[in-house]
Amino acid sequence: MTREPVAVEPLMIEPDKPTPADDLFAEASGWYFRLQAEDVTAAELDAFATWLAQGQAQDDAWQEVQMMLGAMRQPAQAIRELEQQQARWRKQRPRRWLEWSCAAAVLLMVGLVALQTPWLDRLRADYATGTGEMRRVELADGSELQLNTDTAVQIRMDAGERHVRLLRGEAWFVVTKDAARPFIVESGNGRVRVVGTQFSVAQREDQTRVQVAEGRVEVNAGRGDPVYLEPGRAVEYQDRQLTAVHGFDPASGFAWRQRQLVFRQQSLSEVVDELNRYWPGRTLVLGNDLRERQVSGVFDIDKPEAVLKALVYTLHLRADHYTPYLLVLREG
Repeated sequence: MTREPVAVEPLMIEPDKPTPADDLFAEASGWYFRLQAEDVTAAELDAFATWLAQGQAQDDAWQEVQMMLGAMRQPAQAIRELEQQQARWRKQRPRRWLEWSCAAAVLLMVGLVALQTPWLDRLRADYATGTGEMRRVELADGSELQLNTDTAVQIRMDAGERHVRLLRGEAWFVVTKDAARPFIVESGNGRVRVVGTQFSVAQREDQTRVQVAEGRVEVNAGRGDPVYLEPGRAVEYQDRQLTAVHGFDPASGFAWRQRQLVFRQQSLSEVVDELNRYWPGRTLVLGNDLRERQVSGVFDIDKPEAVLKALVYTLHLRADHYTPYLLVLREG
């Protein structure tokens, strides 16, 4: 099948005239994403607590953001619930004391830091990237790593073994051949062992995917016999269980290295989930039928506005901008 890029036609998505509630919701969503950033400062945490303590309107907006953006695993359900409850929240909920709001702000910040940020992985890492960032790393033995967006790794090199621990994200490896010192990549409960080759390892939540471009790779999920991958072959593992070895398209699987994403007959939800990894904020898709709509195309990671306009135009969608950080796609 010939791969054709999705055409990008001029398209202006006009937001509705903002209201004071919209402005507060935008401020709240801005705080939500800022608090998850790896470089958030103590002064910003204090500023957020002060903002939240201003009154009930700020608290309402923060609760709305928590409901919509804190339930990213079920975005359509979250949006439907928001639309159904938004009007009655302000009428039914009792006014909270200022002290309660301050305490809630502290608890929310602690929760964000502990559970929803990549801080811990980045603090433990020897090398890391932020959202949308990529980085090349040359190791002492001459091997090279290319880190994809939001990735963190630990490195340990000794006389008997070269060792990389993938804490989060995705990395491409070009390993210098050294039969006396195997190159080990750990991710989750499994490990990848090579002598000299080119391959990638990606971690998505609890699943790890290994894809090979050159050479031979041994993959062990931590239980049972290992499998061996040749060029053009891939495998996933989760909970110490390996999937069946299968083929993959290197042009798609490694396109991120050229800052492109290639999709071939994949659901819109899959496409948007992948795009969300590279851009600040979030794009959500509302409606199960729309989420399953098939999409093919070549997308430039560095041009999010053009990509979203292409999706809106070619799939005849409606795009609602709730804030600069949140875009909801619906049937047009």
